[in-house]
Amino acid sequence: MAGPVLVIGATGTVGSRLVMELGQRGEKVRAATREPAAARRRSGDAVELVEFDFERPETFAPALAGVERVFLIARPGDEQADRVAAPLIDEMKRQGVRHVVNLTAMGVEMLEGMALKKVERYLEDSGIGFTHLRPNFFMQVFSGGPLLTDIRSTGAIHVPAAAARISYVDVRDIAAVAAAALSEAGHVGRAYTLTGGEALDHHEIARAISEAAGKTVRYVPISEDAARRAIEGAGLPPERAERLVGFYRLVRHGFCTPVSPDVHTVLGRPPISFARFAKDSAACWR
Repeated sequence: MAGPVLVIGATGTVGSRLVMELGQRGEKVRAATREPAAARRRSGDAVELVEFDFERPETFAPALAGVERVFLIARPGDEQADRVAAPLIDEMKRQGVRHVVNLTAMGVEMLEGMALKKVERYLEDSGIGFTHLRPNFFMQVFSGGPLLTDIRSTGAIHVPAAAARISYVDVRDIAAVAAAALSEAGHVGRAYTLTGGEALDHHEIARAISEAAGKTVRYVPISEDAARRAIEGAGLPPERAERLVGFYRLVRHGFCTPVSPDVHTVLGRPPISFARFAKDSAACWR
């Protein structure tokens, strides 16, 4: 019988949904988190919880004991994600892990110096079976965090995207693809770009949210300087602000516009639409 699947980042946006998906497939899940006691208080004993911290390599081997499959998310907001991921991948190899489903980002295959690209390459060179998942921006950025605060407090979406379109993807689709890759044959050695089924500009996004929430939400394009001020005003350091502004620079150049068939290919159904996401999330904007 197959051993447990180790889910790194199990309390995060994608990881928590993946734990549910794997459970529904009858998989035994080991949920990795920095604070298992706190997670246990929230979730009870439904899944096995294990302590794991990228900055504490001594947590790697106990978390990996008896594991052959791993879901890896290597700190996507960290420009040195490869620094902490490489020792973990080394330990996976020592422990006999056979397959890693690795969450990175759309387009990293074209960005050689990006930390997540380095993680991909290191995993490939390790000899462990891999599947790369490269998602676009999550639809859920509008139902949590700074953009939700923006919508609630101002009735508007303020981002430096100009008129660019983005093929936003629902986290539920990302988790479903990850679960399929971890529990079904045929995904080792593959890389999937995960997008929604359409690319929308932010005026269209605002209209969809307005319709679902029953209130007017506008899109207000802003400059890079205004975005930096807003990000730093929210308490993020200048280097983080610059990184986010840089992502939107790619957005304005059409980097996040393409629509991929990969969600449909893996799941056998169309991706969740933004209209469906908005309807399901409407309560948070009211």
